[in-house]
Amino acid sequence: MSSQLKRALPIVAVVAALAAVLILVLGSSQRAAMLVDTGETRPVVEAALAPLLALRLASADDPALRQAVEAAMRAEYVETIWVFASDGRIVYAAGSTAASTASGTAEEHATGETRRVLASMPAGTLNADQRLALLAASAIQAEGEHNDIYRHLVREVRGADGALVALIGVAYDVSPAAGAAPTAGWIASMLGLLLALGVYWLSLPLWVLLDARERGERAPVWAAFVFLGNLVALLAYLLARAPAPSRG
Repeated sequence: MSSQLKRALPIVAVVAALAAVLILVLGSSQRAAMLVDTGETRPVVEAALAPLLALRLASADDPALRQAVEAAMRAEYVETIWVFASDGRIVYAAGSTAASTASGTAEEHATGETRRVLASMPAGTLNADQRLALLAASAIQAEGEHNDIYRHLVREVRGADGALVALIGVAYDVSPAAGAAPTAGWIASMLGLLLALGVYWLSLPLWVLLDARERGERAPVWAAFVFLGNLVALLAYLLARAPAPSRG
């Protein structure tokens, strides 16, 4: 029985590894399709921001602005909102990517590249509001990790006199699929991937355990070594194992 299992395990490992690779390839193609900007989410987000941008306030610290922002946060596809005061302070940040930019200023969180570009511009190229808008746009994208699944925009809130009161930064889903709950098919594929990886990973040390026993090696030790080191450890075992006992 053990000899039959030993012969079957390499085949099982190869099949499981190929299945895992196939699932990953299919998953990658599905993810790529999910990240195509269909143009469906932005109009919804713009509509959610419209009441907020229509406010005519004297200060970015006005409670009415916070209430309007919190209402916009509940809109479909909106994932994160920042509020930058006219002096660059971050006075509000909430959502999935806000943790790294919850306080401070737009300039502090903007990328070094953005700051270098602004520093290289001739004086007078941008006014103060334009400069702040570029810094805010850079700051809300600086987290970087989720820039493939989110799109970003920056909008102005102006007072009754036309002066800039605040900038609103938003991260929103690139497509409806990006923010949707996982489908049954996706969950099944992830479970299949875990199963395939598990079968592949366990097949190698089990084969080593059986092979090492036949050769009089320290089978549990070698099996544990291969369990931890996988292919590299398997190669080490194949190079170091004792010759097979003669059957004559």
